[in-house]
Amino acid sequence: MPKYTQPAPPPAGYFRLLYGRAPVHSFSRTQSNRLLMDMIGENEVWINQDIASRYGLKSGDFIRLKNQDGVISNRIKVKATERIRTDCVYMIHGFGHNSHMLKFAYQKGASDAQLITRYKTDPLMGGTAMNVNFVTFELEA
Repeated sequence: MPKYTQPAPPPAGYFRLLYGRAPVHSFSRTQSNRLLMDMIGENEVWINQDIASRYGLKSGDFIRLKNQDGVISNRIKVKATERIRTDCVYMIHGFGHNSHMLKFAYQKGASDAQLITRYKTDPLMGGTAMNVNFVTFELEA
């Protein structure tokens, strides 16, 4: 029987990166669909209200996220909310495209996939965990 191992806490000044899906979009395949982009045109980063206040951020501000390996995201809009823990941030998957060919999706939000540079593999069944990445905030000047 495997023994539970506590996940590593975020380094000082960093937050665990969580990501999920939007009911309107199918992964990144629907991001250049004008009708669907009218419903959800870009993702936001959810930041706990107390943490946002500490950094001088409010909903609607733009920031960039920088992960533990120095990868920096596109600009993403802040959503300050009580609906997330103080040690985590959350964003919807499938945004942050850098291809000019995706005319409705180009540079809309940030890519969580770009920020996921580390993973852990379960030694028993081989599943991968990607919620082992951490980000900090790069404030807009």
